[in-house]
Amino acid sequence: MIEAGDQGLREDLEWLMDRNIVQNVSTSTWPLPLSVLEDALSGARKSNLSPSDVHALLSVKKYIERQKVTVFGVAAKLNAKALPQTDFSSTAKGKGVGAVYVRGGGESIAGRVQINYLIDPLTSKQSKINLEGSYIAAAGLGQVLYAGQISHWWGPGQHGSLIWGNSATAIPGIGLQRGKYVPFESPWLSWIGPWGYDLFVGQMAHDTAVPGVRVLNMRGFFRPVDGLEIGVSRFIQWGGSGRRNGFGAVWDALTGNSNDLGKSADPGNELAGIDIRYRFSLMGNPVVLYSQLAGEDEAGMLPSKHILQIGAQFKHIVGSSRVQWTLEGADTTVRRFFGLSDGQTGVAYRHSIYRNGLYHDGLPIAHFLGGSGRVYSASLSIAPRDYNYYSKFSVRIFHAEPNVINEPVNQAFPRAGKLWGSEVSYGWQYGAAQLKLVAQLVKAQKGSVGNAFNVGLSVNYPLAIM
Repeated sequence: MIEAGDQGLREDLEWLMDRNIVQNVSTSTWPLPLSVLEDALSGARKSNLSPSDVHALLSVKKYIERQKVTVFGVAAKLNAKALPQTDFSSTAKGKGVGAVYVRGGGESIAGRVQINYLIDPLTSKQSKINLEGSYIAAAGLGQVLYAGQISHWWGPGQHGSLIWGNSATAIPGIGLQRGKYVPFESPWLSWIGPWGYDLFVGQMAHDTAVPGVRVLNMRGFFRPVDGLEIGVSRFIQWGGSGRRNGFGAVWDALTGNSNDLGKSADPGNELAGIDIRYRFSLMGNPVVLYSQLAGEDEAGMLPSKHILQIGAQFKHIVGSSRVQWTLEGADTTVRRFFGLSDGQTGVAYRHSIYRNGLYHDGLPIAHFLGGSGRVYSASLSIAPRDYNYYSKFSVRIFHAEPNVINEPVNQAFPRAGKLWGSEVSYGWQYGAAQLKLVAQLVKAQKGSVGNAFNVGLSVNYPLAIM
C-alpha cells in the first residue's frame, strides 16, 4: 500500500495519466495498492513517447522496484521550526521525527512495521512514539484488504482535500480496495470505465469529547469518458463512550436518519461530497480543471451546508524538463463560496456532540486550514530529465485566512489572522536514499498569526535488503 504524501510520485503518475500514456490508475484516492501501479504500467502506451514521457515512466518503474524488495531502513524529517503541513507532501508534525522500519512481502501479502519518535510535537495531544506508516495488506479475489495506520487523501486537490487529507495524525483502522482499477467486463456496466473504491473502518485516538469515537468512511470513483473522473466520498464519525455503538446507529448514519432523532440518539457526525477532475488538451499540452464540493449536514437525503475547492493545472515541456503549473483555492466557510455570499462560520468540521469535530490530535483531518477559513495558492513544479538523481524542484506561494473565529479545536492554526506563505523544495535520489530539502516562510499580514521561517530536511535510507 502506498500512503499519501509522496508529491513526486503523484506528479509522475499524473503526467502519465494526463498525457494518455497510462489508463487504469487514479491519484484521487490514497492509499494506493502497488498492484494498481503495476497493472497501469503493464498497459502503458509504448509509441509516440517524448523523452520526458520516458523519464516519467522510468521514475515510476524505479519506485515499484524499490517497493517490491524486503528492506530494513531508517527515515528522518528535521525542521528548524515546527510548522503545520499545507499540501499533499508529507512533513513532520513537529520539529522532527525519526523512524526505523521493515518492509516486505510477496504477491498476496505484504506489510510494513514502522516505529516513529516525534520531536517537539505541534500539539499536546500527539504521542511522541507512534506506528504511523505501519500496515499489513492481503490480496485476493481482485481486492486488497489492509489494516494499519497509514495516511489517506481523497480528492483531486493538490494542496488540500475537503473530505480527508494527511495533515493530521493518521487514523488506525481496516480498509478494503480494488486491486486493479479495470472497467467492468459486462457490456451493461463497461461504460463506467476504470473504477475503484476505498472502504475504511477505524477508531480515532486521544478524542476527549467522545472517547473511542469510530469512523466509517467510503469513497468510490469512476472514469466514464476519457479525461473525466468523478468521485463521491463520505466520512462518518459514530459511536464512542456514551453514544450508540450498535448496527442501528450505523444504519441511521448511512441512511441519513439523524435530524429527527434528537441529540441523545444522533448517530454521528457526517461529511459527504463529490469531486470532478477533467483533463483536455491545449496545443498538445494537458490542461486539468478540478473541483470538490462537500456538505456538512443533510437535507432531503443529500449533503447541505457546502464548502468548496477549485483548481486548475497546465503541463508542458520546456527544454528537457517537465513543467507543471497549479492554481488552487479552498473556502471552508459554509455557503460563502469565495465571497458569493456571507457564509456561516463555526459550522464546517464541527459537531454539537462530537465537539472535537474533524480534527485528530488537534490537527485538521480534512483540509489543512480546518474550518472557517479560506486559502488561495499557486505552485510550479519542474522535473528535469535527470536519470542520475531523478531530481524535482517546486515553488509554492499561498495567501490564507485560517480560523477566523479563533476555534481552539484547530491547533494547527489556533488564532485568526491573514498570512502569506511560501515554500521552495528540492527532492532527489542518491543511490538507494531519497532526500528532500525545503525552505518555508510565513509572513503575517493581519491578526495574531506569527511570522516564521523554517529549513527542513527529510531522508529515507534503506540500510539493508533482507
